[in-house]
Amino acid sequence: MLGVSQRQMSLLTRIGWVDDWATSFKNAFSVPEPPSFLFVHVNKRCNLRCQHCNFWTRNDSDKSNYLTWPRKAEIMQEFAEMSPDGVIVICGGESMLDLESYFAITTECNRLKLRCMSVINGTRVQTAEIADRMMLEGPTEISISFNSHVEAVHDRTRGVPGAFQKAVKAVRLLVEARKRHPERKTKIYVMGLIFDENYRDLDGFYDFVLNALKADKLKLNFLQPSFGVQRDPVDEFFKDHYSLDPDFLVKTIKRCDEKYRLNLNPTFIEQVGMYFRSLSSIPDVQLGWGSQSGTREHICNTYERNIMVDHYGVARLCFSERFPGVTLKKYGDLRRFWYSANQIRCQMKKCNAFCGISHSVRRETSTLLADRPKRSYKSSLSAVG
Repeated sequence: MLGVSQRQMSLLTRIGWVDDWATSFKNAFSVPEPPSFLFVHVNKRCNLRCQHCNFWTRNDSDKSNYLTWPRKAEIMQEFAEMSPDGVIVICGGESMLDLESYFAITTECNRLKLRCMSVINGTRVQTAEIADRMMLEGPTEISISFNSHVEAVHDRTRGVPGAFQKAVKAVRLLVEARKRHPERKTKIYVMGLIFDENYRDLDGFYDFVLNALKADKLKLNFLQPSFGVQRDPVDEFFKDHYSLDPDFLVKTIKRCDEKYRLNLNPTFIEQVGMYFRSLSSIPDVQLGWGSQSGTREHICNTYERNIMVDHYGVARLCFSERFPGVTLKKYGDLRRFWYSANQIRCQMKKCNAFCGISHSVRRETSTLLADRPKRSYKSSLSAVG
C-alpha cells in the first residue's frame, strides 16, 4: 500500500488509521443502488398556522423561478427509469392548495406506474367529489396530519379553529370514497405529531385513529425543531414541548404495539427512546436547528435512498442545506447526481442532526412488515456505468 512497509502497516492498523482509510476508499468508490424515493415540491405556503412549523410565513411570490412542469415531469421520467419500483413523495407547504399542480404529479405517477405518497392537512378534502378524485387520480398513499386526537390541542397547536374537524372530515370522506372505488386500494393513514402534550395518551390516539376514524394506520412523527427556516435564535415551540419521559414513551408504544397488533420494529422503538434521551442532555437544545449537538446515535440513511428536489430544481440527499446540492438542468442530471454523490454520503454518515428521527429519513422502518426497499452498496467498481 503506497510503499508502506509491513511494520508501518502493522502500526497503522493498531491505531485504526488503515481501517478508516479502507472505509473511506470503499465509500468513495462504491456504487449505490438506485434511489427509492424522489421528493418533489409543489409550493411553500400553507393555510394553517402550526406552531411547530414556519411554512405558513412563506408565500410563492417567486413562483416564476420554480421548476417548470415539463422539466419536473422529465425528472420524474428519469427517476422511473432508474427506479421502476420507486416512490414519488409530494411536498409543500400544503400541497393541495395548488390542485392543478398536485394532480399533475399524481397523474404522471400513474402513467409511470410509480407509487405516490402525500401528507396533507385535510382542509381541501371537504366534499365527496374531491375525495373521489383523490381515489381515482390521487396518491397511492394519503396521510392526514394530526397534532392530537383531542380537538382543543390540535386546533391550538395548528393555529386555526376548526382545523381538527376538517381533518376528521377529510379522513372519513376518504374512507367512504375508497369503499366506492375498492379497485384503487389507496392507503389512508394519519400522521400524528408526538410531543409532551399527547404522548401519555398514545393509546387514546391509536384508538381514535384505528377505531373511530377507521384509518389504516397511525404513523408516529416525533417532534423535531420547527419545519422551515428558523427565524429566531430560540425555537420556542420546540423548547417548550420537547421534554417528555423517554422510558414512559417507550413503554407506552410497546403496550400499544401489543394491544393493536401493530407489529412495530423493536429497533425503531429503542431509537425513539434514544432520541428523547439525547434531547434531554443537550444544553443548547432550545436553539433547535441552531444547536451544536445532535442525537447520541446515527439513525439516518436518507443518503442511501432519497433524492429531494426543491422548488427550483436543486437536488439533495436530504432536506438540509448543510450538504451540497446540484441544480438539475437537463435530462441525465438526476442520474449523474445520484451516482457521483459518494463524497456527500461520506459527510452525511457523520451527521446526527435531530431530523434523523423523521419517518422520511430514518434508517429503521417503524413496522417489521414495511415495504420500503432495503438499501445496500455494491463495492465493485465495474458497476459504474
